[in-house]
Amino acid sequence: MTVQAAARSGRAPCPGCGTSSTRVHSRYVRRLDDTATGQRRVIIELQVRRFRCHQQACSKAPS
Repeated sequence: MTVQAAARSGRAPCPGCGTSSTRVHSRYVRRLDDTATGQRRVIIELQVRRFRCHQQACSKAPS
């Protein structure tokens, strides 16, 4: 069985400065396939987004 999920939030806090950002840098899929429910193998596919910080003073912001 495969379960697909995606985040719904349109923003995320920057890990460098904590400023909330809505600018999406990229998307990718994470697969968690070591989970078992009963006797069936379960694969969880989670689509996640990377957000880009827009604060120039932040160490995580693009140069």
